[in-house]
Amino acid sequence: MHNAPNTEPARTPPAGGDGTEPARTPPAGGDGSAPVPPELRTLVRDCLDDLDDLVGRYVPEVSAFDDYRAVVPPEELRDTARSCFELLLRLIGGLPVPEDLRAVPDRLGRRRARQGVPLEPLLQAVRLDFRVLWTAFLERTRPEDLPPLTRGAVRVWEAVEFHTVHVHAAYLDQVAVLARERERERTALMGRLLSSDGRDQRLVAQAATLLQVNAQSDFAVAVAPPESQQDLRRAVATRLAGQSPHLQQHNGMLVLVVRLPPGAVAPPPAWLDGVACALGPVARGLARVPDTARVTEAIAMTMDAATARGPVTLVEAWMPVAASRLGPIAGMLADSVLGGLDGLAPHEHRRLLETVVAYCESGSVAAVSRELYCHRNTVLNRLSRFTELTGLHPTRPAEAATVLFALQCARLRTG
Repeated sequence: MHNAPNTEPARTPPAGGDGTEPARTPPAGGDGSAPVPPELRTLVRDCLDDLDDLVGRYVPEVSAFDDYRAVVPPEELRDTARSCFELLLRLIGGLPVPEDLRAVPDRLGRRRARQGVPLEPLLQAVRLDFRVLWTAFLERTRPEDLPPLTRGAVRVWEAVEFHTVHVHAAYLDQVAVLARERERERTALMGRLLSSDGRDQRLVAQAATLLQVNAQSDFAVAVAPPESQQDLRRAVATRLAGQSPHLQQHNGMLVLVVRLPPGAVAPPPAWLDGVACALGPVARGLARVPDTARVTEAIAMTMDAATARGPVTLVEAWMPVAASRLGPIAGMLADSVLGGLDGLAPHEHRRLLETVVAYCESGSVAAVSRELYCHRNTVLNRLSRFTELTGLHPTRPAEAATVLFALQCARLRTG
């Protein structure tokens, strides 16, 4: 008995599981299809004439519920109790049920969902109707009429259950509507945040409220290109339960923003294990998330999702990210560093670069010899030949970094 006051417009009852409108037929006999015992019909009419007595019994009990006291005004509770008792009595007595009364369960469930009343106390309050009605019937029944009344108990319970089921369905339907509305609001607000510079403190505070997080917490930001977005969604659904993660489509990518556990300096490896995505640096506070997201999107745009076996970090991807931001300078750098190799035959060009890259990765001539199946002197000769043609020594860390970065710039030009 907790729907909106009688002044609230009637709504269509919630759809059933198959997308159709739920059955609106009253419980057995409530539509006049089965005879109502005359003793029960007399009790129903007596109670209809004394609805205030039923309301007076019901309201004090429900008003004592903590979940009701804070959000349901007493006058509203009385109005809805009166409507619900009239509906139930008409169903029990097989009396005509006006359309506005049939809409009572729907209004009740939706109203309580919007007010934030938890489902369990709502159903407890609705089922209290049976005790109030049955007590009123017993008080109005002479001892010799108790057997016929007992036979009518099923009708009373069926009416209350009919009412309860429809309240329950309307409540769940409204909860789903509210969840979709909150998700749309959160998506719009997070879109604004990700597109901002993070300096609007009001926007940051609003986003923190919707995400239900502390704005000063540390956050992980991951971005999945189109090829691996489903993998990221599955990982979030199965591994991040309870972490309040937020997924957002942004600039054609799927962005994950999730608060890190207290004390964590990085996302737990199990969160994104096996997901080909870009993983940005930890954002120290929600205001840093926009900048972190842009960096992470830059990583995602340069990574190869087809070959990645897990998250790619900025430490691993800084070269392609930096090269992609150089514009025409990238090509000039590639020409300046690698131009001396242009006159080589293709196979020699390929062997020299293969050897240089392998050496830069390991720093060991022996390791390169094993990897490329050639003698160590061959490796040394190729490194020396590269130095002769370019003037740069792959064995010197600073010059090796220049060579590797120039190679990255050259890859951008060739696609």
